Amino acid sequence: MNIYDQYDARIACIMSKIEKLRGRKKRFGQGIFEPVWEPPLTEEEVAAFEAQKGIRLPDDYRRFITAYASAGKQPFGELYPLCQTEGVAEKPLVEKSFPYTLNSILYFLYMTEEEMDYFWDEGTPFIANQGLLTLCHEGDGMYSVLVVNSEDPDTYGTVWYYDLANDFGIVPMYDRDTGKPFHFLDWLEYWVDRTMSLDQDGYFGYVETVRLIRHITA
Repeated sequence: MNIYDQYDARIACIMSKIEKLRGRKKRFGQGIFEPVWEPPLTEEEVAAFEAQKGIRLPDDYRRFITAYASAGKQPFGELYPLCQTEGVAEKPLVEKSFPYTLNSILYFLYMTEEEMDYFWDEGTPFIANQGLLTLCHEGDGMYSVLVVNSEDPDTYGTVWYYDLANDFGIVPMYDRDTGKPFHFLDWLEYWVDRTMSLDQDGYFGYVETVRLIRHITA
């Protein structure tokens, strides 16, 4: 079984779980039911985007948007289309490299007042929108973003929790069982598994998957 067959098998499993949500009553923060998906993009459309930006999309995400769905009403109300520029975590500069790594994150609580002032100063170049695509918005300025351009191979293709609006930061998500960072399909499957586990009044946020370290990039 090649890597694309593996992706297809896993995506089929995830989509089967999502189908089981049909008929479920809408609950606060869990998105829109029934689950709705937009048609996939063509290989030509994705290749044109990649050529324009000078990148290669992570393979699992690329397989999903070319073979299954380009966007949808889940998780948390919307899986954003590839070229979404409105309502996202800043306007992404995909063509520039992501400034953080799994070992060098942006977490405001660990920053000094001087570092915070420097980050927000109008004269400081804003780099926190580089090398990423916004996957979805949980509300109140909390996003999931996918790293699509990174000089660090371990960081490329991982999913991060992005919350500047609430002075949190930009921090990678991890599987709590394996200790491995989330990639796109891990992120999507975590959403459906957690949603299916919730009771009538249950709610979760992806912030529960972040792992904090002491090496901080200001």
